[in-house]
Amino acid sequence: MNFESVLAGFPDAVIAVDVGLRVIFWNAAAEALTGRSARRSVDRTLKDLLPDASLVRHLSETVRTAESRSESETTIETPDGRAVPVSVLTAPLFNRDGTVEAAVAVVRDISRLRQLEAEVHRGETLAAAGRMALGLAHEIRNPLGAIRGAVQLLARELGPEGRFTDHFSVLLTEVDRVNRIIEALLDLARPVTLRLAPLNLHQLLERVALVTEETARAQSVSIVRRYDPSLPPIRGDEDRLVQVFHNLVRNALDAMKRGGHLTLTTRVSLNPLFAKVDAGAGQRMMVEAQVIDDGTGIPAGVRDRIFDPFFTTREKGLGLGLALCHRIVEEHKGAIQIDSVEGRGTMVTCFLPVASR
Repeated sequence: MNFESVLAGFPDAVIAVDVGLRVIFWNAAAEALTGRSARRSVDRTLKDLLPDASLVRHLSETVRTAESRSESETTIETPDGRAVPVSVLTAPLFNRDGTVEAAVAVVRDISRLRQLEAEVHRGETLAAAGRMALGLAHEIRNPLGAIRGAVQLLARELGPEGRFTDHFSVLLTEVDRVNRIIEALLDLARPVTLRLAPLNLHQLLERVALVTEETARAQSVSIVRRYDPSLPPIRGDEDRLVQVFHNLVRNALDAMKRGGHLTLTTRVSLNPLFAKVDAGAGQRMMVEAQVIDDGTGIPAGVRDRIFDPFFTTREKGLGLGLALCHRIVEEHKGAIQIDSVEGRGTMVTCFLPVASR
């Protein structure tokens, strides 16, 4: 058996170095993880390729002590500046005389694992918010209805020319705003009932684009379509998915007050980390639908909170839109991912399952 071929196709990154930490093996997964090709990595010292990585330290210690090293979580920085969370396991390789001639490291990308943990946490947060909404809705709505009725009665008694007219208007507006907040919370609390059917994703996106085209034109935003013409039908609830993409497109427009390009992209997903597994049916093929803007971007310090209920970076808004989008996509057995660079724009990717044939 050709063990080098086995390691070349291994799903985790496998990197081997000699005693001088010069790279002697660099598999395809290592290329994908680090963004550096094997051709340009082999025969170079690992410190030149990954100067700040703890991987260098672990391999150095393994070569020096002839002992394995492991770390459950560290990071590797890619050439474009991204810090990818990884786990590292190193082991020595011995000569026949028992001396160390090389060391090998297995590096596993755990970014999807961290995303799944975050999704579980978000799910728990949404469930807590839902339970709170259900518990408070009845208790709050009744007094709100009484307040609204009393204000309307006072306004009618005092007449339209009274000096408190503006105050009444503010009171009614605020009561209605609280009611809208309760309704939004109840949307998170209510069970999502999906009417699943095969859907043409491009027609769905065009429906959203048509509704927002006038707003985009007024903001000097051009809508660019990059659709995969061979995209298979997806399985989803049309109204719910329109709600998701309408929300994402509206967020993108809000981030481009000075104009720009809003790009809608579709393609068959090649990312196995987001493929859902159906019991008894194996891995299900997914498609990717992306909403990309070149707006203000999301500050790095708040990106981990963007799906949290009531969190928003906008001056107006309840901060429930993305939380609801996350829930709807998850109910479709899909996933949603956001990549953003402050000052350069944001890319939201929805992974959705292909309709069974």
